[in-house]
Amino acid sequence: MPSSIRSLLFSALLAGGIVGLSIAEPSSAEREAITAYQQKVFVDQLHDIHKSAGFAVPVEVDWESIALPGQSANYDTDDYWTNVYFVPLAEALEMLTSYDQGKQAVQGKLKRIVVRYDANHASTGNYRSKVVLESGVLNINFKPASSSEEIEERTEAIQSALETAL
Repeated sequence: MPSSIRSLLFSALLAGGIVGLSIAEPSSAEREAITAYQQKVFVDQLHDIHKSAGFAVPVEVDWESIALPGQSANYDTDDYWTNVYFVPLAEALEMLTSYDQGKQAVQGKLKRIVVRYDANHASTGNYRSKVVLESGVLNINFKPASSSEEIEERTEAIQSALETAL
């Protein structure tokens, strides 16, 4: 296979553009960066999410799917995961639980939150279509490190999905 085709296939694989092929597990540097984020940043973010929800809602993060290859140096920046997933989630929950009826609905119907990135079903825009609440599980599928300044748009998408289903 010519090297240009090999390079093109490798680039498409890294971008998640080839269906049926999988990206390798995170490298040791990426695993270390994930662990550092979990211990230093995510602990506070999880606390904020629980406080905003009014209870310790389980939050499952598919770290391997949101850890894009070669980006480990950026994992702990606010623009990579924090402002893409966790700040909008806490803000949306806080808005909903700021009144009694919303608080009761969230606490009564929200069972779990799942954060992941599936390149085949995520885009950098149209956030409302990337947030779904089904059977008490809130699924969030945003591309990491993308348009991190769009906190308000992501917050509105999460809030809208919750309001519609609650």
